[in-house]
Amino acid sequence: MAYILAKIYKFRRTSTLALRQRKAAILRQLAIPSHFLRASYVERFTTCGKANCACAQGQKHGPFYYLASGLAPGQVLKFLLKTPEQQRDGRQGVTAYQQLWEGLEELSQVNAELLRRGEPLQDQ
Repeated sequence: MAYILAKIYKFRRTSTLALRQRKAAILRQLAIPSHFLRASYVERFTTCGKANCACAQGQKHGPFYYLASGLAPGQVLKFLLKTPEQQRDGRQGVTAYQQLWEGLEELSQVNAELLRRGEPLQDQ
């Protein structure tokens, strides 16, 4: 099984000026959306266990939508998103978090490349 920790940006052949411009653009774009959620948006289909139910023949109940978030080892906050509004808000919040995280990751990789080149990270 392969684990992907982050998208890898290839900056080795990018000029220092272009890196600094990209860094400035990322910093302008980064904003913490008030609706962001660090969680997973989960779609599930289930069976009820009743012998006469259609789910016993393979037609499962659902979809049911959940939000799940790992808080600590062995502690997961998980709850059902009951209304279409909750489902929409859950999806949008998780997407907002993922986009923020991607921006932070790219900024980190730009900064690492600047440091590798011996460049200061702070604007002079």
